[in-house]
Amino acid sequence: MATRRHLPVLQSSPAPAAAPAEGGADEPPPWHWIPLGSVVSVVAFALLAQGAASLSTRILARVYRPNLSVADIAAIRRASPTSAYATELVAGSVPLLALLTSVGLGGYFIGRYGARTNARHGTLSGACTALLFWLVTGRLTTMLAVVPFAMAAGWAAALGGTRVRDRA
Repeated sequence: MATRRHLPVLQSSPAPAAAPAEGGADEPPPWHWIPLGSVVSVVAFALLAQGAASLSTRILARVYRPNLSVADIAAIRRASPTSAYATELVAGSVPLLALLTSVGLGGYFIGRYGARTNARHGTLSGACTALLFWLVTGRLTTMLAVVPFAMAAGWAAALGGTRVRDRA
């Protein structure tokens, strides 16, 4: 029977502790704040979406009564096209404003609480959030048009957050 062989155990001294970074030892790198901002944006949109949908429905109810047929909607549009299309435009912009508000909250979170973040991180978080919603909506082409606006909202909010952070 063969004798048992054991792996050698290396005796080494413990590694020296790394010097804490500028933001502390527990502070993540700045790019980690990009997905964190996207998570904040998605959660904020989940909270705002129901109210936005309800408000859009109420706005549309001013022109269109419930349970209309396609022919009835076409007749209303022929009778008063300006008010019908204006109402549809306003009702459609409410969820968009809710989305941009939630992206802004995510960007502000990045700028305010990320020790080494800047407005660029808010911009990238806004782009990630809008692209995530593009994927969730089944690659709806019109969602791609929202990406630059989400990037601008994330940038502006992160810039405001960094200014507040720097003053504190």
